[in-house]
Amino acid sequence: PNPSFRPHSGSKLYRQSFDSNQFLQTHHSLFISITKIQLMTMKHLSTTKPSTKPIPSGPAGFAKVLVGGRVVRPDTELPFLERMVTGSGSTHLEVKPREAAILESVASNLEAGIKIVDQQELGLAKIGGKLADISLSLNTCKAPKADISVRERAQRDLEIAKACIREISQFVYADTPLFANGPSKAVTIAVPNRGDWEGINITRPDLGLPGMQTVLKGKVHGDSKDFFLDSASIRRAFDEWRTHCIENRLLWGNLKDRLHGVFRKLTEVDKGGKWTLPRFPSDPKLGPLRRPNRNN
Repeated sequence: PNPSFRPHSGSKLYRQSFDSNQFLQTHHSLFISITKIQLMTMKHLSTTKPSTKPIPSGPAGFAKVLVGGRVVRPDTELPFLERMVTGSGSTHLEVKPREAAILESVASNLEAGIKIVDQQELGLAKIGGKLADISLSLNTCKAPKADISVRERAQRDLEIAKACIREISQFVYADTPLFANGPSKAVTIAVPNRGDWEGINITRPDLGLPGMQTVLKGKVHGDSKDFFLDSASIRRAFDEWRTHCIENRLLWGNLKDRLHGVFRKLTEVDKGGKWTLPRFPSDPKLGPLRRPNRNN
């Protein structure tokens, strides 16, 4: 071919040559950009240190069980029956038939659990009253005719209500905290049911949720560092409180239902009926108790 030949700008050969050159230039630029990105990524990975953030652990506290009518930590050296039901110092097994003694121990544990839930309900009722006082303080400050003295009095009432809630959150029954300030482990009761041992958990209402904490750190008047409350923040605290009340009542009903079942079985045993002691789980991965709500 003639090296001095140049196609005309309007010819088909010129257009094909121009399109080919533009295609090569575009892909060459794209290749350079991708190479730069890869080099920057490799440099970043080589200089990045592994994360040293601690892995979040499970709920705080220790596992507790209701044994012999008392809340204790499980003793792993004891057999299952003494560790989870009767306790090491029980004398029921010596003076009564084995089946009746075990059922009485289960009933005693359920009754103790019901008392704990009753005390939680009492504390929740008091917290609900104090939340109502906080809501009243906010409405008082929002009133058009509220002067400085009225607002200061509303702020004092708010501080009293917050102090009462903090005091209630520290309530203890039988050496067992009734409430939690964050995730916590439950108290477990071992109950026989249809040939298995099931675990019923008594949970502690968590007063460390955002709604309640916002109210406890809020104000309705003054120059303190606390932030001003509004209706939405108080409503959120009420929603959390209502959820705790519902869960507490459902748990109370579950414990009562299991207690009635144990009493019925105990009456049958006293009249000469037979009751077969459930076998202990053989799979260590599932623990000593069957949890019917494990996958809920």
